[in-house]
Amino acid sequence: MKNLSSARRFVFNTQFFRRLSLSFRTSRTLHPSEMPKPVSHGRKKSKSPFAGATGLKRANSLSQHQKDMKDKRKRIEEIFADAKTPGSESLDADEFGTVLEKMVVEAGVTEPVTPRAVDWVMERADSTGDSSSLSMEEMERGMAIWGGYLQKKDFIDSLMKRFDHDGDDKLSREELKGYINELKGGEAPTDAEMDWIIQRCDKGDFDTDAGDGHIGRVELLDVADEWCYLPRDVNGPVSDSDEELLDEDGGSAVAGTGGGKGGCCVVQ
Repeated sequence: MKNLSSARRFVFNTQFFRRLSLSFRTSRTLHPSEMPKPVSHGRKKSKSPFAGATGLKRANSLSQHQKDMKDKRKRIEEIFADAKTPGSESLDADEFGTVLEKMVVEAGVTEPVTPRAVDWVMERADSTGDSSSLSMEEMERGMAIWGGYLQKKDFIDSLMKRFDHDGDDKLSREELKGYINELKGGEAPTDAEMDWIIQRCDKGDFDTDAGDGHIGRVELLDVADEWCYLPRDVNGPVSDSDEELLDEDGGSAVAGTGGGKGGCCVVQ
């Protein structure tokens, strides 16, 4: 590439000085069309939304972002004002539950907003240590948590339909094996792998309790992520020969998996 660039510069310089010499001999100024055109070397386009933008365009882009944030803030204030009791500065569980029910309707899905679900979201949105009520900022955080769950609802429903054989809306250890088997490319997981996944994911949600040995709807979202970080030595010490092979392939010591520290995700 360096030789090619040098050759192009040589051609350009040769043409330039040749025509410049001609202009001196003819005592006239060369027309711009007669001047050699420099070679245009391609540059990688920037992904920045402001790349190549004029000051006015950049200002307009920033102004639109600020307007969007202002509109979002106004919407949050309206939701909070409509849900809370007049004179109150926080939402109780019933009032916040109403907010979550409206989100379900707006999302166009079917999802029961149970008291346990409301309490679970409030506990994660709380920033003061008292999850019995939420401020406007905490309500906004809770809405983000619930909204994230609603966005993943179709994916969760599809997994439950395939692996929840007894229909209790949670996966037992045996039912979870079917999902891990799929993540592992059709190879049955070992007991050590199952123990590690359940220990990492069984944290409790609005369907299950932490440490109960079952994987609930929200906990299910963590399974594929945790599988990707399954330790190489989860099934025991890794031999030197395996380490050399893994260093070459960048894979995992877990049988039937590959990539990074642990298993390879094949879903979503």
